[in-house]
Amino acid sequence: MPKIGLETDIQYVKGVGPKRARQLARLGVKTVYDLLYLPPRKYLDRRDVTPIRNLRHGHEAVVMGEVLTKGIDRSRRGDKWFKVVIGDGTGWLELVWKTTNEGFLSGLDKVFRKGDRVIVSGKVIIVRGGIKQIWFPEYEMVDDISQSNIAGRIIPVYPATEGLKPRYIRKLVRYVLTELEGRIPETIPGYIRKKRGLYSREVAIRRLHFPNDMDEARKAHLTLAYEELLYFFIVVLGRRMRTMGKGVPIVLNGKLTEKFIEELPFEFTDAQQRVISEIEDDMARSVPMHRLLQGDVGSGKTVVALYAMLMAAENGFQAALMAPTEILAEQHFIVIGDFLKNLPIRMRLLTGHMRKKEREAALYEISNGEADIVVGTHAIIQEDVRFHKLAFAVVDEQHKFGVVQRAKLLEKGIDGTVPHFLVMTATPIPRTLAMTIYGDLDVSVLDEKPPGRGKIVTKHRTEEKRADIYRWLFERVQDGDQAYVVAPLIEKSEKLEVRAVEELFEELKSMAPEGVKIGLIHGRMKKDERQFVMQAFRDGQFHILVATTVIEVGIDVKNATIMVIEHAERFGLAQLHQLRGRIGRGEKTSYCIVVTPKNISEDARKRIRAFVSTTDGFKLAEYDLQIRGPGELYGTRQHGIPDFRIVDLVKDQFVMSIARQDARDILRVDPRLQKPQHQIIRKHFRILKEKEVSYVVA
Repeated sequence: MPKIGLETDIQYVKGVGPKRARQLARLGVKTVYDLLYLPPRKYLDRRDVTPIRNLRHGHEAVVMGEVLTKGIDRSRRGDKWFKVVIGDGTGWLELVWKTTNEGFLSGLDKVFRKGDRVIVSGKVIIVRGGIKQIWFPEYEMVDDISQSNIAGRIIPVYPATEGLKPRYIRKLVRYVLTELEGRIPETIPGYIRKKRGLYSREVAIRRLHFPNDMDEARKAHLTLAYEELLYFFIVVLGRRMRTMGKGVPIVLNGKLTEKFIEELPFEFTDAQQRVISEIEDDMARSVPMHRLLQGDVGSGKTVVALYAMLMAAENGFQAALMAPTEILAEQHFIVIGDFLKNLPIRMRLLTGHMRKKEREAALYEISNGEADIVVGTHAIIQEDVRFHKLAFAVVDEQHKFGVVQRAKLLEKGIDGTVPHFLVMTATPIPRTLAMTIYGDLDVSVLDEKPPGRGKIVTKHRTEEKRADIYRWLFERVQDGDQAYVVAPLIEKSEKLEVRAVEELFEELKSMAPEGVKIGLIHGRMKKDERQFVMQAFRDGQFHILVATTVIEVGIDVKNATIMVIEHAERFGLAQLHQLRGRIGRGEKTSYCIVVTPKNISEDARKRIRAFVSTTDGFKLAEYDLQIRGPGELYGTRQHGIPDFRIVDLVKDQFVMSIARQDARDILRVDPRLQKPQHQIIRKHFRILKEKEVSYVVA
């Protein structure tokens, strides 16, 4: 039989065959390579045998003993139990299997014989009468623990799939590693392994599956996670180098930026100053800036972006800001206009639903340079939009845009140059996830809120308290506060028992005391109507604004100190946090009340509990990532989250940082990977391409 290699089809490995190959394929294992990169989901420490008298309820244990008795018990309902009693001189233990399968029972009956030495492992339970049991244990007939495949060492536990026992996968991995001894090629250059204290690839794979202790398992994981991440970052950073093009250097000259700072009613936070410094350094280069600006709600991202726009404008260039919705574009236009009211800056709004004459006038001003700053939706990237001198572009809430839309915006630079580019997001993303979704961007974080912001108190109430909540709400707004009330749907739905925004609006109007004015806003309203309602709320003409999630970003009304979110169990954690960010903009204490039915799912209860516990968006994002995983959070395909086999995006933050830095250093000195020490990288890339690994072929 020919020797197996990493690319050998798994069905041709001894002991597999077509049926088991189909079962292994459900775990993503189609080749020997895939098998070796199937990480254990956990490890069991089975190095020590526990005397039966020392067994404790709920603990995993390894027990060695002699078969004393065996037999079948039956219940009146037809259930059957096969029980084996073993003893070791310190006590006795029942091994229990419950089944209706006669063949399974007779098979067990043939395996266990009185007087046999057996080693078993599993979770111990102690039932009435002090009887110690292990249900569905792993077992082997051995005379000594050194002969065992299930005990005497750290045991890997693999993901489960129907038809494959954990012991089978362990034996298969051990066999493959024996066959491949000395033939697993290296993937990380030796100078990097030495610098980072990593195992060789073969040692890492062996100790990932069969570590002698947990320190070895951790170092093996770190080595193989580093391998995946190094190749990922070489791809994304290399792609950035090849496609970045040339930018226009923009050097701070102070004509507009200094006056802008003088006009601000507040001082920049340390975090804002740090990020502005990073942006100034980037924009001064001929290589265009590609930077992600992350900041929690209310951290001052818009002001930082506006400062950068003014850097472009004071040098005679244009700047553009693209937002995902008309409402958000309109809000940016209003907020930025308010900041710039005393500066000689000409702004233009461009959206998809403008009147023909209004659009033509906007296009004319954009093309001849009369518009210094253009704010709009994806209408900005349409073919008939021609900028005079676009040198700086901002995309807000980037995760709502596709890669193609981003590229189209960057094609609108001056004479083939690429504009400096800033991505803003108010959706906190754990740093590890940000580095994978936006692997080609440098990351800046605003981790500090401007001083003078009041605290936000968050409470969870059930629907039985609705009357009390709104009674309190009406009292507060009569004393001068303003409030948002949020509902998840526009129209009443018979299918979903939720309070539609229009129904809620009518209900609150009927409940409100005389003199309390209530407004309504949602995405289906006409643009002029929406703008009128928002301006009226901003001016204090409405005490309460009933809204859908159209207000989740971009709305800034300092006097709005109360938010009630109806049916909060139907919102995601990130969306709840975004909504809450609309209050707490002034100095007063603000209140967010989330209302749910009494009976909600356990997942929803966990989300609400987390939401109430903190106002830190990054903590909530980490929590969401741990609970739901990156694919569910952001949509793997839409956002380019690579299909890592080893990397844990929650836990591998440190290794991600060093792998990114090393990839950058490699590309800086050897962008085409032609140096002798980097040939192993070129060779492994060919293998990854053949395997169609997602982040290599994308």
